[in-house]
Amino acid sequence: MKKMKNIAIFMALGLCLFMVNASGQSQVSPNPNASSNMNMLVPIIKAQLEALGNPELLKAQAKYFRELYLSLKKQGFTEEQAMQIVVALASSRTTT
Repeated sequence: MKKMKNIAIFMALGLCLFMVNASGQSQVSPNPNASSNMNMLVPIIKAQLEALGNPELLKAQAKYFRELYLSLKKQGFTEEQAMQIVVALASSRTTT
């Protein structure tokens, strides 16, 4: 039971990292109009966060990562190795 709780915590952390990194992908280079550029980004970032917070999307992501984790374990990876792979994959998806 304790292992499942730890796995759930790691998966939640991975999903949080995914969401935070995905929302921070829009960057503005410094320029004299930085203030107006930032104001233009606010609705875009809000829309991204709303989309990422969609319960159906979150459920699908959780299911995907859980199935990936279980498949990796079935293929012979340890629990720790499987979790590291899942977290690395979730993190890498935010940089593309």
